[in-house]
Amino acid sequence: MELRSLYYFVRIAELGSITRAAAHLQIAQPALTRHVQRLESELDAALFTRANRGVRLTEAGQKLFDSAQRILRDVERAGDEIRAHKAHPSGKIILGVTPPLCPVVVPELFARMRAQYPLVELKVLHAGTARLEEFIVAGLVDLALMTMISRSRLITLARLAEEEMVLATRPGARPPGPVAVEELNRTPLILGDGMRAALEVLLAGRGVTLRVDTELDDHETIRLMVQQGVGASVLPHSSLYRECARGLVEAHRITAAGVFRSLALGVAASRAPSAAREAVAEVVGAVVTEIEAAGRFRTQPPTAEPRGRAPLRRQARVEA
Repeated sequence: MELRSLYYFVRIAELGSITRAAAHLQIAQPALTRHVQRLESELDAALFTRANRGVRLTEAGQKLFDSAQRILRDVERAGDEIRAHKAHPSGKIILGVTPPLCPVVVPELFARMRAQYPLVELKVLHAGTARLEEFIVAGLVDLALMTMISRSRLITLARLAEEEMVLATRPGARPPGPVAVEELNRTPLILGDGMRAALEVLLAGRGVTLRVDTELDDHETIRLMVQQGVGASVLPHSSLYRECARGLVEAHRITAAGVFRSLALGVAASRAPSAAREAVAEVVGAVVTEIEAAGRFRTQPPTAEPRGRAPLRRQARVEA
């Protein structure tokens, strides 16, 4: 029993005429008659009898009319509820973010989510990219903002922006200008395991051997140590933007071409999207795009307009 046939049947019953119903529905009268005949065949009962200038319901027809009205109202109500849910997403979403990006993206993200999607309950969990990949696959986070270096076919990635990795030093610690490979090789660095692993992927094939003198996984402490002149580090440019503007830290481009990492949103390839997850992804994409447009992701202005959020796609190769 098709919903369309029920809809046509209800219109005929309400208008009391197949001819008038055909004109109202803008379909041919023979086609409308066939729908009624199909219903009568399925139910093995006559639904209409002829009346003056039209038709009237039989006892079986009246019973079907009452039921069909309820069915069509329920279907319409379900559609309205789904459309309303899409327009006003709700539910709890856990977003994973790498530690350097947390202070850069999360404050503005929460402000916009509360204004645009107040029914979405957002929780942020921060961890390195390798751990975030594990969390995505295990279902511990719904999506993650991270470096685009995954080889896993279990994760679908959407590239958001390019961010420059820079040598961070105290002001005046070295002359202005790009850092050559030879200088980087002999520079003692403060680095954590996660950042070191990511840099080794980004710098592969460039003849760089990182000299890590101090191992430290706390990003904020590394930044303070650089600011105090305890040592140098390689960090994302956005995490140093305010300190550079205040003259507390200097960010130096690594080689003339620079070293860039791709930032992406990752989700489990096997998980179906939800309206709430897509709302968070939309706002994260908008925040990151505006940060890139403001020049906070690199030491020099980009040569082209920043890209917007790309469609989520499966990523199986290393992106540098």
